[in-house]
Amino acid sequence: KQWYQRRGSSGINAEYGYGGAILTVCPGGFSSYVHLAETYAPGAGLMIAIKSVVLWPLVYHSLNGFRHLAWDMGKGFQIPVLYKSGWTMLAISLATSLILAASL
Repeated sequence: KQWYQRRGSSGINAEYGYGGAILTVCPGGFSSYVHLAETYAPGAGLMIAIKSVVLWPLVYHSLNGFRHLAWDMGKGFQIPVLYKSGWTMLAISLATSLILAASL
């Protein structure tokens, strides 16, 4: 791997690890925060929307790594392919974040 790939993957692992540790170490753990948010949310639809807004950046950047791996292999640099893969990644990440939000 190139130096920037190692630095990027170690940074992402540190961010996810730190975020996960904060949510599990804080009083009550992650589930108590979800329960608190669900208690004050006006409805299930709004709660799913809020969760998906929070989840979408994480899902997008996690899935977009596959697109970058294709670029590292020298594939997908033609302009039509770039646009198609970009819009496809956007749609997949939105759908995935909604599915995750509905299941959490």
